[in-house]
Amino acid sequence: YNFKLTIFVRMSMKNNLFAYLQKHHIHIDRHILSYMMCVVIAAILWFLNALNKEYTSEITYPVKYTDFPKGKYLVSTLPKSISLEIKATGFSLLRYRISTSFLPITLDVNGYSNHLLEKNNILEYTLQLKNIKDKISNQLNSDIKLLDIKPQEIDFKFSYAVSRKVPVHPIVDYKLKKQYILKNKINVTPDSILITGPAIIVDTLKYIPTEHWNIGEIKKDISKDIQLAQIPGITNSIQDVRVTLQLERFTEAQKSVPIKVIGLPDSLTIRLFPASVDVTYDVGLSMYDRVSDKDFNFIINYKDVGKSNFLPIQVTQSPSFIKNLAFSPQKVEYILEQK
Repeated sequence: YNFKLTIFVRMSMKNNLFAYLQKHHIHIDRHILSYMMCVVIAAILWFLNALNKEYTSEITYPVKYTDFPKGKYLVSTLPKSISLEIKATGFSLLRYRISTSFLPITLDVNGYSNHLLEKNNILEYTLQLKNIKDKISNQLNSDIKLLDIKPQEIDFKFSYAVSRKVPVHPIVDYKLKKQYILKNKINVTPDSILITGPAIIVDTLKYIPTEHWNIGEIKKDISKDIQLAQIPGITNSIQDVRVTLQLERFTEAQKSVPIKVIGLPDSLTIRLFPASVDVTYDVGLSMYDRVSDKDFNFIINYKDVGKSNFLPIQVTQSPSFIKNLAFSPQKVEYILEQK
């Protein structure tokens, strides 16, 4: 029967091809054409026969992890896929190769959580995949025989869940229009939030940043609700905060501030030339009257005596809300005298 079917297919294809060639006035020797048709048919039959045989191959399957232990946070990186050495017919392997989507292998993590061991506040467990070979095999097609699995083990590491309140840090890019200054520091409402997650991460976080807000140039007060940045493994008590920038016009102010001396022995006195510095700075109009000489601290250090005829001046304190602080002179002459 197969022989008759082959002859029928061969003759049918041959006759159709002859008709096509005659219609388009293409002349090819009948013997060559017959030989070519035999080769094609033989190749097809060989290919079908080859697909019917069993082969050993390695395929990659995605992995889905479900049902994590409650109250614990994963702190290890799990493989997204595993390699399976399988035995199957050529047809089955071909279906896999041309398939664009298939169900992942599912691993129930909570089913193994009773094997967790605590080490330095970290709960650890190593899953030997050979021990669950049957469970994995049951999730494959019935015509696929599972031989081996790589990697051979998966390490699970969990941390206990903890909560802590941390400040919110706004990430804002802006440019102030000429003659404007921030009235106060950038305001965030609320300025801190409660975070929950693995202790190994929560205990090291100094703040939670916001998403980036690029404002551009501004000349008036502006506010916006900004989402908090998502940190893997961390749950925020709220998802966004209100960020506000308040502006005002500023003016330039000037003061004369005495210079202080530190480290001077009790047996000596020192005279400075000059004994004060002239200070200029920009300050918002609402804060102009709040700035006094006591808000500044300009010093020279006795340990610098003898290095030159001049002592360098250092500023160690100034109001946080002023801008563009400048002072003159930068260094002073001095005379040391015994008491």
